[in-house]
Amino acid sequence: MDKSKDPELRDCVVKLRDDHEVEHCVRLRATSVYEAALRGLARLQKVGWEGDGSQVRTVVVEIYEEPTTHTVNVKKMLDWLKQPGRSPYDEFRKQKLRPLAK
Repeated sequence: MDKSKDPELRDCVVKLRDDHEVEHCVRLRATSVYEAALRGLARLQKVGWEGDGSQVRTVVVEIYEEPTTHTVNVKKMLDWLKQPGRSPYDEFRKQKLRPLAK
């Protein structure tokens, strides 16, 4: 299936501010806020921001198909991923996202 045609994919911008108050941002497509946050952290590492995400407190996720902005607490997100899902669907979502956290 062509992922560019997936109706659940949304255009997103993920932003973070480093210890030197420099803002870094990346545009991407994702199906959820957490997926965008994880993919954004990974992409920002590739383009020069150094870190594994564990020292970042929050990232801002802007979703452009919906007029919403989400601020994600990175530690809480990573802790949530480590916990087993509370339902089969919740566990399925976490299994999809866990490889992105590495």
